[in-house]
Amino acid sequence: MDKKIKYLIVFLSIFVFVAFKLIFLTLHFGDSNVYFYMAKAVLQGQIPYRDFFLGDPPLLVLILAFLRIFFGNNLIFYQSLPVFFEALSAFILFLILEKEKSKFAFLAPLIYLFSFTILATCDYLTGAQLVIFFSLLGIFLWKKEMPFFSAVFWSLACLVKLYAAPAFLGFLIFVFLEKNKKSSVKFILGIVLAALLVMSPFLIASFYNVVNYTITHHFNRPAGLSKINVFNFLIFREWLLLILAIGGIIISKKKEFFYPLIFSLIFFLLFKDIYYAYFDVIFTYIVIFVILFLDWLWQKKKELFYSVLIVYFIFFFISLNYYQQTSFNEGRFTNANEISDYVKTLPVRYDIYGSYESAPVIALLSGRKLFNNYMDTSQQVFTTGILNLEKVSSEAAKSGVILIAKITDLPEYNIKDFGYDAYFSEKIFKDDCQRIKDFPETGNEQENHIVLYKCEEKTAN
Repeated sequence: MDKKIKYLIVFLSIFVFVAFKLIFLTLHFGDSNVYFYMAKAVLQGQIPYRDFFLGDPPLLVLILAFLRIFFGNNLIFYQSLPVFFEALSAFILFLILEKEKSKFAFLAPLIYLFSFTILATCDYLTGAQLVIFFSLLGIFLWKKEMPFFSAVFWSLACLVKLYAAPAFLGFLIFVFLEKNKKSSVKFILGIVLAALLVMSPFLIASFYNVVNYTITHHFNRPAGLSKINVFNFLIFREWLLLILAIGGIIISKKKEFFYPLIFSLIFFLLFKDIYYAYFDVIFTYIVIFVILFLDWLWQKKKELFYSVLIVYFIFFFISLNYYQQTSFNEGRFTNANEISDYVKTLPVRYDIYGSYESAPVIALLSGRKLFNNYMDTSQQVFTTGILNLEKVSSEAAKSGVILIAKITDLPEYNIKDFGYDAYFSEKIFKDDCQRIKDFPETGNEQENHIVLYKCEEKTAN
């Protein structure tokens, strides 16, 4: 196929993906909102780990803080970042496969970007998109014989999310198996310098908290979703690509792709608290092996190649339709501005506290502060002992706060105000909190309301 046509298909695939995502772009519930608020806190002089809890390495928050210098409080811009990082990753994926002399490298962006996995997860700025982008750059630069810069970007991937470490370890083993001493030394030097440059200020400011929050905390986390259900979801949604990727692994034996994939899978099997979004970091390797298998089919079994291609496009439309019917409508926070406008009108000037999925974004949009820098109020933060639920709730009631909670109200089942107990004491809530206003929950999730409460000790006023 002509090179110009290949590049046209690549850029058309990327353009359609970006356009589709941006047309329907809106704020979402989730961890993204915590990171948005943390970026603001950093620009105000606060230091992660010392001044507020951050359960990950700091690079994602630092990048958002840097972007905030130029884009201010434009939250919808930050919400678009996963889309652009996935688009860049798709192009690098194409370049890597071009270096492998793959005949069908031009299909990689299409297969990658329009997979159910990427479509469903790139609505959320989880950090996985940066992990993918940096690690692919690391692989690409290694293939360009730039081991120092390859290591720098691999290190940056781990400094965004530590679940990048297993893939990095796999690639590191590949580097040493290459038995090129000069390249290995440069690679190690790149790792050390990047890690020291980013982490030194935080280790100096609060060594204990860095270790406790980013490492100890995660090993104390309770088990999350059923691991069987999480893996089954991947298998049922991406079964065709997984089958083709297994074929690619068997025929290609590419260690630089296999080791990161297998080490990540082992980590996912062993770590007790995993989520579907974690699979983003292995999906690039799955797509690489799919393309390598298509190359082999073209050379060895052309009739089977055409059959596989037909099955893939049927699978493609089924996956796209399933995404449109399910994940597309989930987690959308379409009334964030309406809620924040109401908060601006409240006569009391209390700080905001509440669900990590919604409170930070309401604080940003309304111009109010989060109470005592409690940004991440996920249940894990309380169950691992980073925060004490009764103590935080008592402090909040004594100071007075606007509690923002995602709530389930089902009067027909005598259920009211259900859902705040993960981050606020039930006893203190019943004694000191009064409902001010409720709004519909727009994310098609279990909860059906976002409710604002005024929480203050009865003796406070």
